[in-house]
Amino acid sequence: LQSVKEGVPVGSLEDLKKAKSKPLICKRCSDSLYLNKYTKEDFPRFSFDQVLNYVPKNGNIIHVVPLPEFPFHVSKKALQGDELTSTLVLTKGDQLAKDKATLQRKVSVFFKDFMKYHLGLTSNKIIATSALKKWNIRTVFSNMKASNYLLGDANVGKSTLINGLLREFMGYKVEVDRSGNVTMQQPLQDKRYDTKSFLKAQNAGVSHIPNMTRNLQAYKVSDKVICDLPGFTTNLQENDLDDIIRHEWLEKIRKTHQFKSEKLKKKTYISLKGTDNGGCLTVGGIFFLVPPPGSINQVVKYIPGPEYQFSNVTKALEVFKSCNESADHSLAKFCGIKPEVSKLDAYDRHVIPPFQGSIEIVFKDIGYILLRSTGKYNFTSPYEIWAPKGIQVCIREPLHLLIESGFMKNVESSGKESACPRKRLLVSSTYIMPVEETKPLDRMKEMYLQRTQNDLSSRRFANADPWEVVKNLRDEPPNLYWHYQW
Repeated sequence: LQSVKEGVPVGSLEDLKKAKSKPLICKRCSDSLYLNKYTKEDFPRFSFDQVLNYVPKNGNIIHVVPLPEFPFHVSKKALQGDELTSTLVLTKGDQLAKDKATLQRKVSVFFKDFMKYHLGLTSNKIIATSALKKWNIRTVFSNMKASNYLLGDANVGKSTLINGLLREFMGYKVEVDRSGNVTMQQPLQDKRYDTKSFLKAQNAGVSHIPNMTRNLQAYKVSDKVICDLPGFTTNLQENDLDDIIRHEWLEKIRKTHQFKSEKLKKKTYISLKGTDNGGCLTVGGIFFLVPPPGSINQVVKYIPGPEYQFSNVTKALEVFKSCNESADHSLAKFCGIKPEVSKLDAYDRHVIPPFQGSIEIVFKDIGYILLRSTGKYNFTSPYEIWAPKGIQVCIREPLHLLIESGFMKNVESSGKESACPRKRLLVSSTYIMPVEETKPLDRMKEMYLQRTQNDLSSRRFANADPWEVVKNLRDEPPNLYWHYQW
């Protein structure tokens, strides 16, 4: 390669100085980034302990979690290690908060109390940011120590956060030893580069493909060193989204910089009625939302891709099977799943625990939707979400409403009132049940008692008749059988 370079005429020395050199890139990365050609074997997963091996004793961890997908990606191990100090940084805040002020003033107040009362963790180091919009970047930096390690799942925004800090403070790449001390660095800015080219050469590799970062990458940002770590995977055996969702759909989902923030302001909803036949709403087959018969609902989706309503899940999968067999099918543009997923036994039936009003349904590594039940309250049966096996699903009370109302209570009481409800559970896993289960609420109670047998302090309504709890509308949602395993 060097011989080839030497054989190419470059003109005068001044021409050479002005030339904008481009850093080399390996073929694997080039094919995946620019041609969308890759296999999951090219980007193997890392366990939490494998990634933690990069962090020295008493290292300062910046635990990075995407705010839109909370509570997914939160690791208690990352926040409560005896030999570690941790800061929780909530990224991609522009996908949930309407403005910078909400992130700066309100989010951290809510999550400080949430961590205290629901996870038993005391911390004042909680910061919400949007690196793409430069919201709260300086606050993140001011809370860092001399040496820092970014720890989080794959694709949570670690590298994007690095690049935001590099742009704000003109940082650059360095090499560090096992203790985090800089062993090699370069001048602040090479004279051959203009500022834009220099920063481009220093950037952390950002990709919509998980596990692009393969080892520790260190950066000097002002007087601090920030180490970007590979993303970890909690369950190394879980199904890969690349095996479920077609590449072109998955690419749009993962390219979160294309998220249109006006959705947060407009909140355009889709009307959905429950039917006796199991009428459902889907986005590409990535999920099917099945409301109870007779219910009237509104759905606001924050997941890219066109939605479609079918008479039932079985009919929808028959259509998507045909779409995968023929690209000319009239509904082909609504199909986002691969052929092997176009069958009922490839899906899990997630039963949603009872709720009042609105909830947000979160799909790990995909996004979330808002579900609002309208009309007169009348609980007849739980809502259901059918999702391909391997896609993790949970629910939460609408997060932006919790943050706004909690902040107001806290301010109006001069800090005496908690910014987060203490006793009411705010997030919950779903209950995966067999297709043939005909009494989902009664079965849910059995599963709930099993899940909480080692966590008796979190049990609610354990001895109550579930139908008595949900038959009438209450001033405060009872959130019957809500439970989340951290």
